[in-house]
Amino acid sequence: MLPETAKRLLLKTGSYIRALLRNPYWWGGLILLAAFLGAGYVLVNDLLMPRLTRQGAHLRVPNVINRPYEQARNDLEALGLHVERIVQQYNPAFARDVVVDQNPPASALVKPERHVYLTINSGELRHVVVSDVVGLSLREAVNRLRAQGLHIEETLPDSIPAPHRNTVTGQNPPAGDTLTEGASISLWYSTGLGIGYSTIPDITGLGVHQAQDSLLALQLRSIVIGAPDSLSDPNAPDVIVLRQSPAPGTRVRAGFEVRLHTWQAEQPEPDRPFPFRFEENEPGVGL
Repeated sequence: MLPETAKRLLLKTGSYIRALLRNPYWWGGLILLAAFLGAGYVLVNDLLMPRLTRQGAHLRVPNVINRPYEQARNDLEALGLHVERIVQQYNPAFARDVVVDQNPPASALVKPERHVYLTINSGELRHVVVSDVVGLSLREAVNRLRAQGLHIEETLPDSIPAPHRNTVTGQNPPAGDTLTEGASISLWYSTGLGIGYSTIPDITGLGVHQAQDSLLALQLRSIVIGAPDSLSDPNAPDVIVLRQSPAPGTRVRAGFEVRLHTWQAEQPEPDRPFPFRFEENEPGVGL
């Protein structure tokens, strides 16, 4: 059984609801409120929000890769898009100040005033010092130079034989030169000793460069022993061949390496007088 107080409260609530439902003003206010909310929804959803978000308005992003940055920016801004510039490290595969990447990509559908990010090839060009790869295997030399960011333009067999097959015998530009990243370099490699024979001349008393030229003319190579670091400096004092090995007159295969023991001209003369003596033939040299 409900308490007497609860019964009276339920009776009053029921009477109030019945009276409210019979009140025309209440129904009129409810209808006006519903109409106001409906009109507000239509106004916001169909008129205001499309203007703010431009719902249904889309642009197709053009392809601006490989175009100069200024041209690409003008084309995109003419469509109502905003451009953001991103500078990357210089890549020699592209021209300077051209677009190498874009986001969103070409043909993407975007809303007006969308930001388009353009990556520009305008960074600083890195410089590298060419490594000395003479004497290395061709594969190792190529990998080392590529790791420096250099481009191997060509690998050519050396016209003068050399003892070790598939080793680098020459490079251009030479070691120590400073090049821009992506620059080209050429390599020459050995095809092994030749099938012909040459007779080693007497080159003692000559300057190292003259001695090397004389040997190369006979398709013979040389190893300089005891030369200073300044041997490649054209202004450095002359470096003289003190003795040679094998001895003059030895017949060897084309490409054989003759050892040149040197003496710098500005140093005190050796005890032995000119002409310098040469070493005796070493075992296993020649025929």
